[in-house]
Amino acid sequence: MTASSADTKTPEMAPGAGYGAKAQAFAFAELLLLSIWLGSMFFFSFMVPPTAFGVLPTRHLAGQVVASTLSKTELIGLICGALILLIQLATRKMRGASAARLGLVIVMIAAMAISHFWVSSTLMELRASMGGIIDDVAQTDPLRVQFNSLHRYSVTLMMAAMVSGLALLFLSVRSWLRR
Repeated sequence: MTASSADTKTPEMAPGAGYGAKAQAFAFAELLLLSIWLGSMFFFSFMVPPTAFGVLPTRHLAGQVVASTLSKTELIGLICGALILLIQLATRKMRGASAARLGLVIVMIAAMAISHFWVSSTLMELRASMGGIIDDVAQTDPLRVQFNSLHRYSVTLMMAAMVSGLALLFLSVRSWLRR
């Protein structure tokens, strides 16, 4: 039996196989940081609030757990975002400059910064102004209305960061594999 021409082809080099160790280290670090950041946002968004409000004895305690966890998620984002931005800048010549990738990182960092330094801190101040137990305050109370509005803004910022992160993950993997 003879081998067909398809069986005797020389295998092509896998995309990205020509990278040096430095480029591979940058790719790994970037994707690891982005995975940690995205993972923390997804875990926070889809696990922490439903669990806290579902198992803790009071909504007040659940709110405290969620607020504390959100603060940590935002800090993870700010740290990972800064490191990803540095990697993007350091490797822009190696894999081609991309305004889209840089823009997405900046959107993510901005969302986390606005959330951490303005929205979350304002929510904490409003919670304290209402005596700490939000459920005891009428839905029509101006402080409660402001709290609810900022809460929606916080959710929107997290969603913007998550969608941007998914787009960034796609573009980053594609950029590393094209070289």
